[in-house]
Amino acid sequence: MLIKESLENQEAMSSVEKQLSDYFLNDTSEIKELTARQLANDLYVSPSTVTRFCQRLGFSGFPEFKEALITERLYLAHNVQDIDVNQPFLPSDSIWSVANNIRQLYTEVVADTLSLQDYQQLESATKKLSDAQHIYVYSAGDHRHLAEIFANKMLRIGRPITQLSRTDLVDFYLQEPVANDVVVLISYSGETQDIHRLMTIIDNRKLQVIALTAYGKNTLSEHADILLPMSTRERLIQNFGNFSTDVSVSYLLDILYASYLSRHVEANQTKMRIEKEYQRYRFTENPIIKDQS
Repeated sequence: MLIKESLENQEAMSSVEKQLSDYFLNDTSEIKELTARQLANDLYVSPSTVTRFCQRLGFSGFPEFKEALITERLYLAHNVQDIDVNQPFLPSDSIWSVANNIRQLYTEVVADTLSLQDYQQLESATKKLSDAQHIYVYSAGDHRHLAEIFANKMLRIGRPITQLSRTDLVDFYLQEPVANDVVVLISYSGETQDIHRLMTIIDNRKLQVIALTAYGKNTLSEHADILLPMSTRERLIQNFGNFSTDVSVSYLLDILYASYLSRHVEANQTKMRIEKEYQRYRFTENPIIKDQS
């Protein structure tokens, strides 16, 4: 959940907490140099009240909250400006306009997703995939087929990988886990019942988690060892078809696959040898796509 959403959700807040929330929602001035004491003086509350408010939102105190809020404001202000990812076209648009808008959406979402990534997190994810004795991948809903495509790619280059398609069987899949086994979990909200159940099982078995989820705090991001944020512009339900999240997940999984393969290029030789054997009846006369002798 974004900080902005937490500040807007004021039903269970006290009057002082609402006052603090409204301050950060309405005051868009620079807060980089603002201290908890200065804020407390401005709003006629105690510094400890400011600290407790930040802790209620899941932060250790005002400095951590302030840093996260500044980062979030920068993200929301500078990415995916031209296309509404929830409604990227209008009923009155021509087919060509629709096609061009979807092209632009793809471009902007990929750029937005990349802007959210941390280099060290990507490096760590690649290393964990390399070191893992076994890899598991799970996603529910529409992204399940993207998890399957990722699993198939990894399998073709010789990496043991299992797609966890049923949560009721996860206990059986993970009966004898190894400490360096890795689970790639995909969930936009990070708050589904299945994800909560999976996290309990995974935590008990002390497995490593690479999470693909929305920017901001949620159950999945809080439990993840490595976090790869998705582009976070799309509403959960009020959208035309999950265009943005589909592109973002596909891109992140391709980054994981490509990063792993870049360090194990020899595995691709085995892949091509096996594919050449079972695809010997597949041919083309198109010189562009025809394999070289």
